Parts: sequence; C-alpha cells; structure tokens
Amino acid sequence: MFHLFTRLIRLITIAWLLCLPAHLYAANIDFKDFTLEGSPKNYKINTRVEFELTDYLRSALQNGVTLNARIQFRLGKHKSWWFNDDTPLLTVPFQLKYHALSRHYLLSRNDTNEHWNFSNLPSAVRKLNELREYSLPDISSSLGEGKFYILAAADLNPSNLNLPLRFQSLFSDQYKLTSEGVLWPLP
Repeated sequence: MFHLFTRLIRLITIAWLLCLPAHLYAANIDFKDFTLEGSPKNYKINTRVEFELTDYLRSALQNGVTLNARIQFRLGKHKSWWFNDDTPLLTVPFQLKYHALSRHYLLSRNDTNEHWNFSNLPSAVRKLNELREYSLPDISSSLGEGKFYILAAADLNPSNLNLPLRFQSLFSDQYKLTSEGVLWPLP
C-alpha cells in the first residue's frame, strides 16, 4: 500500500512540474565579463549585469512605479561534506523611476546618492548594467585555509505590487527579475 502511495505522489509531482510554464525557470538577469583585480585587501570588481525588463515592468515604470534593483556580493567558502558558508560583503542598491512631466528616466544609486537622467529607457538600463572599478571591503582577515569564492546575485522588483499581483509574483517571473547566483573562485 505504501509503495502505491509513493508512486502516486511521484506521478502527481511530475505532472505538476510538466504543467508549469518554461519561463518560470528562466533568469532575466545575467552577469557578463566579470573580472576581479587586486589583492584580498583591495579587490576591484568589473562586471556587466544585463537586466532584461519584462513588458509588465516596462509598463509599470511608465505608469509611475519605481523599480528597485540590487546587486549583492557575498564571500563564500566551499565545504566538502555540508552546505557552503557565505557571508555578505556588500549590496549595491539602485532605483529607476520615470518622470512623466519631463519624459526622463531617473536612475539613482542609493548607497552613494549618485543620480543620472536619461531621455530613453535603453540608456538608463545600460547605465544600470555597468559596475566598474567597484571596491570590495577588505576580506584578507576572513580568508583562511580552504577554497573561497565570490558569489554575485541580482534582483529587480517593483516598489509596490497590488495584493493579487503579490500572489502571482510567487509563480511567475513576469513581475520581478532574479538572477541565479554566480560563483567566481578567488585566486
């Protein structure tokens, strides 16, 4: 009896997974051209983070919704028999807004209070993509024996979603963008 029950649960699970849309698993943020220069006291990161906005996010931006983006870097250590350890290093937060009166896109970096104005969305997203000569905090005291890596992840979310869209956002990546974690081994 138990054998039939476990078989039934497996079949239901497989059928459910096959019914999910394929775009549910697609990442809309990619890290490109990552380089890490310097020493553990003063590593500098150069990367391009490509955000591919969905139609919903473009429309929300045009209708006054602020988009919040963040790029996170973590220091990780490989473990041979249990889960890897990681500790947060830094988070780079951005906000993207559309000002309808002036027809400009406003991009701001919240940690440095830098602001940029753009006349079109592709230019604003191109600036959001760039992360050049960004210094990581001193990690030399955290490094010991073992294999260490830098983990990078990014996400982009609307500042507010109505209640029905909050539930839908759990099952679709149309309402938010999330990257997969990307690992770069430390030399």
